[in-house]
Amino acid sequence: MSEILYRIEFSIQRRKESDEDFTEIGFGSSCGDSTIAGALYEVQSVVDNWQWETQPGMPDPDEIRAETTLV
Repeated sequence: MSEILYRIEFSIQRRKESDEDFTEIGFGSSCGDSTIAGALYEVQSVVDNWQWETQPGMPDPDEIRAETTLV
């Protein structure tokens, strides 16, 4: 029997008060895991540790962390 793996892909978006819409500030995915709960755990770990991926023009996760701790 073949193994079934699950992966969760995610996008993090933000809308500043002056913006009309949300813009993507980060993204990522879990590795393949044999359970959905395991894949979710991987995503939660990436987000909790501010380690999502970015592209040029997106703020660094540490900048976002600083913004959220000021609130």
